[in-house]
Amino acid sequence: GLWGLVNNAGVSTFGEVEFASLDNYKNVAEINLWGTVRVTKAFLPLIRRAKGRVVNITSMLGRMVSPSRSCYCISKFGVAAFSDCLRQEMYRWGVRVILIEPSNFMAA
Repeated sequence: GLWGLVNNAGVSTFGEVEFASLDNYKNVAEINLWGTVRVTKAFLPLIRRAKGRVVNITSMLGRMVSPSRSCYCISKFGVAAFSDCLRQEMYRWGVRVILIEPSNFMAA
């Protein structure tokens, strides 16, 4: 089995909604959101057997928004929702799902 999985995908682009291309949205979501979903699904049977845990790193921008960061915020909101759903589904198997939402390191 596999006792733990840490997902820490995080790429970002900047730009106001009007000027951000759909490709920007797709690229950020492909890594941050869908990458997390794919990796988790691939290893979940091993995690479940070991009664391990899944740790997903998102961002404070997965709960609140920031101007010019919509591509990133959308992807991190998605990871937060995915984690919340997964937590409820895995509870009966003894698997813990932890969501870590770091703040702004640049401003700190």
